[in-house]
Amino acid sequence: MVEFAIVVPLLILLLCGIIDFGLIFGGDMSMQSGVASAARGISLDAYQYSGTGCSGGPSGAAGVATAKAVCNVVATIGSLTGLNANTLSVGICFVTPGSALSCGGAPVTGTSVSDDVVVCAQAAMASTTGLTSIFVSGSTVSTSSRQLMEEPQPSGPTAFESYNSTTPYVNYQGRAIPGLTCT
Repeated sequence: MVEFAIVVPLLILLLCGIIDFGLIFGGDMSMQSGVASAARGISLDAYQYSGTGCSGGPSGAAGVATAKAVCNVVATIGSLTGLNANTLSVGICFVTPGSALSCGGAPVTGTSVSDDVVVCAQAAMASTTGLTSIFVSGSTVSTSSRQLMEEPQPSGPTAFESYNSTTPYVNYQGRAIPGLTCT
């Protein structure tokens, strides 16, 4: 009976660890898939968000298009089981192919098919069972996807700018989505 009392808490902790890390892994896979799909959509100039509850972001016509692109990324990522969706940050930037990834600084507009688009996302891990929170609290999961722009962005009100940590937040369904500088 003493052996049982010693082993059961360890087995419960092991089981909770398997559940939590399985859910975190699933959330990470969902985020990777969503970021890759969103980058592909942006590269094909098919990024417009058609749902409701999307506002904020940079000012001007390019800001509205940027907000729609960010909302499309968040909608494509979907729910993040095992991750804290309230901590989701999203970044979008344009870089010259073959160059080092540098997505900080002032927003720029990708206007040519010679640009690459980079979409990145980051969210904090969450313990579903609560028993493994000591291991996952404060840790984040991040991913990025880089795609060649296959269709140039149109100029004017449908063109959008990069979205990073210096950009005003976009609100998606009442939740602020901060910008993330892709690295």
